[in-house]
Amino acid sequence: MLLLMYIPLGGVVMRVKVDFGKVMGRYAVDYEERIDFERLRKERLERARKAMEEDGLGAIVAWDDANIRYLTSYYVTTPLRPLEAQFVVFPRNGEPHLVGGGTPEEVERRMPWLRGRVHAPAALPKPAATGPDDPVLLKVVDQIGKILAEYGVLNEPIGIDGTTLSFLYAEAFKKRGIKIVHGKPTMDKARAIKTQDEIALMRIICQIAEKAFAAIADAIRPGVRECELVAVAMKVLYEEGVDHTEDCVVCSGYNTNPYNWSFSDKPIRPGELVYVDIDGASYLGYKCCLYRTFCCGKASQEQKDLYEEAKEMLYAALNTIRDGVTDHEVVSKWPDSPQYWGYNSWQEVGPYALGHGIGLSLHERPFFNRQQMEAGAPPQVLNEGMVIAVETYAGKKGGRDGVRLEEDIVVTKDGYERLCFWPIDELMECWLPYR
Repeated sequence: MLLLMYIPLGGVVMRVKVDFGKVMGRYAVDYEERIDFERLRKERLERARKAMEEDGLGAIVAWDDANIRYLTSYYVTTPLRPLEAQFVVFPRNGEPHLVGGGTPEEVERRMPWLRGRVHAPAALPKPAATGPDDPVLLKVVDQIGKILAEYGVLNEPIGIDGTTLSFLYAEAFKKRGIKIVHGKPTMDKARAIKTQDEIALMRIICQIAEKAFAAIADAIRPGVRECELVAVAMKVLYEEGVDHTEDCVVCSGYNTNPYNWSFSDKPIRPGELVYVDIDGASYLGYKCCLYRTFCCGKASQEQKDLYEEAKEMLYAALNTIRDGVTDHEVVSKWPDSPQYWGYNSWQEVGPYALGHGIGLSLHERPFFNRQQMEAGAPPQVLNEGMVIAVETYAGKKGGRDGVRLEEDIVVTKDGYERLCFWPIDELMECWLPYR
């Protein structure tokens, strides 16, 4: 069911499309078609293959955990990501090979779509390699080369992405006569426009975030510490089946101005604003990034006005978004001077109003704000099917309070679809025992 929601903003009525009924249950059932995982995997590979064709790559070798998930559905746990113990070799004319990830036989049993293409790593270069001639590094280079040779792409450019040893790998591959290029832009291109199943998964994680916000709103009261609210949110998220989440941002009172993105053991006091970001909560790999601001007790008119300021800034940008507009057009709706917030340079207020792609990574392309524009970043076209987080901040330098708001949206032909339905139209007052 489609509903056109009219949100009044400072005398201007904003027309927002809300698409209800899209978030289905998460159980496996026989009476309703839900996420089609076979289609999800197939369409992700098709997009990655097309991007390689457009960029003239023979293969992608990816250590980035999000790209490993995109290409294979394999989940790299957080302790193993810094070790770079897993990677994927995806030949343009073949299927992805997963290297690492536990016992190959067990991985193939659990993930039959990878059968015959799961390999134990030849070595672990990250904790050992010191140069391009390191024998441990060369063991892995030769392992990759063997897979590339199998598909006849050794003489084509190979994109690598997501390793801190990129310089060493490039030099080592060069010694083997293999040309290495930067592979991240190719994978960014593949992942920018989401498939229908990716969008469905992102609706689910935003629905889970709504439940976390509900628990937070119930828990806000005098004496509760910021870190306790983080715990409240994380308990809900993991109970609802997330596979990972970043630390939630919880800032209250003086921690809201200037803008901070962290949490502390500060206790919340009556009359203080509290902004919360459910950031990086991940359901089957797909993330949300959602800010809401609350008040502990009854809000002052000044606090309500500050909230309206942040909301108007947010929706001025959102109501510019549709298929074919550029990020520069969106940014043009935001303040044109850092003095708006009381600062002298865009570097000081870069995060105060921004947009970023979101999906398997918390921050994806496109990424846009005034700081990027001033640095010379060219315009980026927003296309239907992109999922973007847009966030704004209101609060002057030296002020008592700050308000942070954020929405996750899908770009549509004529506008956008909101993914999170947690109320945003007015400042939510929590802990009101005297009402």
